Amino acid sequence: MRIALSILFMVLSFLSFCQDYVEVAVSNKELRVGDFFSITCTLKNQDVFPESIDSSVFYPASYISSDSAIHQKAYTGLEIIGTKDSSYLRNNEIFSQREYTIVAWDSCELSLDGFEYRLKNKILKSQKVYLKVSFYDIVEGIEMYDIKESFSSWKVSGKGSIILFWILVILASILVFISILFWSKRFFKSQKKVEHVLPLQERILSDINQLYSEELWLNHKLQEHFVRFSYLLRSYLTERFQISFLDKTTYQSKILLKKIDINESTRTKIVQLLTASDFVKFADSSISNQRIASLKIAIENIIEDTTSNLDHSA
Repeated sequence: MRIALSILFMVLSFLSFCQDYVEVAVSNKELRVGDFFSITCTLKNQDVFPESIDSSVFYPASYISSDSAIHQKAYTGLEIIGTKDSSYLRNNEIFSQREYTIVAWDSCELSLDGFEYRLKNKILKSQKVYLKVSFYDIVEGIEMYDIKESFSSWKVSGKGSIILFWILVILASILVFISILFWSKRFFKSQKKVEHVLPLQERILSDINQLYSEELWLNHKLQEHFVRFSYLLRSYLTERFQISFLDKTTYQSKILLKKIDINESTRTKIVQLLTASDFVKFADSSISNQRIASLKIAIENIIEDTTSNLDHSA
């Protein structure tokens, strides 16, 4: 008899050591829809909790009918919010745990089937636990109100309504005044810009007439006259053809002019004016008053020719 008991004890001890299922504990077995709770799975003699064979965002469970028979239909109302693994020692034995944080989304009585876990060459099944999820009870005797109705019933009476009315009128008047002021400023500013911006041809011809009205060559300022004369011509060419002539020598300008669609006679006149200006600016050459006057006519003809050519091409 003692031998039989000893053998039975050894078998039970061996079976407890070789655990073939995962113990499951639930923090609360009666829940309300939307409640958070935890499912803790514990495995003995393992320092690391094994991974489940199937992964899902829902904890495996089955419906239970009124006669407590488990339906085959799966219940997918237990959403896994998070997991946490841990391990601990108890009575010189090591245990590993996996805690699932769950939220229930549907009311029913159900059986927690749990995941299956692979441990070496064995498949460990989770211990079944039963759970009840229900809706929150509606407390009788509390009158329910429509939110829209409560807002629509809001009123201001007496002096308060008059004050509110005039505040709204004043605010609206201020907004209208600011809008008118803003748009009127923009309108007049744009009108000023339009009035003061002259066409390129008119601006350059006006500057040339201003230069010649000063008659600098009569006051021993011939070089200054041709410095400004050359600058006006180069400025006109730069703005007209969108190519910079201001920082180019006469030789470089001659090369650039070949890339511009103008007639050969106009191109030749431009080079002649630039060359004449260089002679006076750099070689200190003298030039007759008649020649100075003819250069004014020449630059005016160049502006007219290039402007008419541009209009025809457009």
